[in-house]
Amino acid sequence: MKRKKIYNLFQINQIVFYSLCALLVPILLVISYIFDLHNYTSVNNIFFVASTLTMITFVVGQTYLLLTKEQRRRKLKPSYQKEFLTLIVIVAFGVLGIAIMFIYLGGPMLYVPHVIIPLFLFAYLILFIVGQKYFNMNLLRR
Repeated sequence: MKRKKIYNLFQINQIVFYSLCALLVPILLVISYIFDLHNYTSVNNIFFVASTLTMITFVVGQTYLLLTKEQRRRKLKPSYQKEFLTLIVIVAFGVLGIAIMFIYLGGPMLYVPHVIIPLFLFAYLILFIVGQKYFNMNLLRR
């Protein structure tokens, strides 16, 4: 019988943080779309501000992760439910943000479901694999 490896809190926080940084621009585009910022400024400015905030978040977050590395390496849990829920929320808003990015870049509104549905299925597959391997969570059982 093969034992499952239990990952420490530092490794789990790295997974969540890097996925947040990868999807922060689409998440910020969701916020800009909710507040109709594209009516007040250009889409290029929205992308620039979102990219700048992503870079600042990356530098501050990476510094914080490296400063608390030794503390978090010693913490273990059998499963990381809260962290996995955070990852699911990040990915859900990221997929929605990619659809809004499609709209901002000039794609027709008619094709937005054609972007969201395959992207959601792919993201769910990735979450299923990552949840089983790293977070010790099974999406089929719960």
